[in-house]
Amino acid sequence: MARTRCWTMTGAALILVLSACLAAAEVVGKAAGPLDASKAREAESSLANLVADAARASLKAEIALVPASQLRDVTLPAGDLTRETLSNALLYSDEKIVLVEVTGAQIRAALERGLSMLPGKPNAAFLQVSGLAITFRSDAPEGQRLLGVQVGGSALLPERKYKAAMPYSLAKGALGYFRVFDGLKPTETGPAIADAVVDHVRGKTISPQSGRLRDLALPAGK
Repeated sequence: MARTRCWTMTGAALILVLSACLAAAEVVGKAAGPLDASKAREAESSLANLVADAARASLKAEIALVPASQLRDVTLPAGDLTRETLSNALLYSDEKIVLVEVTGAQIRAALERGLSMLPGKPNAAFLQVSGLAITFRSDAPEGQRLLGVQVGGSALLPERKYKAAMPYSLAKGALGYFRVFDGLKPTETGPAIADAVVDHVRGKTISPQSGRLRDLALPAGK
């Protein structure tokens, strides 16, 4: 009897492992071109744009902020995107996304912090974005690099509150953002970041996105 029970448990465990492997290998979508995160700590990243878009969509936020610390130094080639591939591109794939209300002034302060180590210094706190169009100069004095910030085609308003999606650790002030987001309380908790990305990609062909972070100190075309 004991031996039968043992084999039954072993068989059940094996089924669970196989099911997990099949789920991880599931093709959930496609990439129309390479999704690159190799420079995510110092410049806009097409893979990070996808992650930020997924975070924003998961909680129907106006904007999303994702620190470069979430991304591995990888490039996903064009073609099939599996759950495993997408999850492995993230350093903290199980971290929850939260919805918070932040002022335009806080968003500006956060963006300035993300730009603070440019040019040429990789920074885990560099922010990748969704819902924002930003122009800046990396050669300007620290804290004065932002030239323009737009939300949905309109200028960012310092006093207005915006619904922002971000990883929970960022909302709690990780990477030095406690100076900006002190006392933030999430109004809603969403899925794990990897699940949000998988849901966002499912059934789609994803084209690499760019043009959200424009450094006017760089030569045209860079």
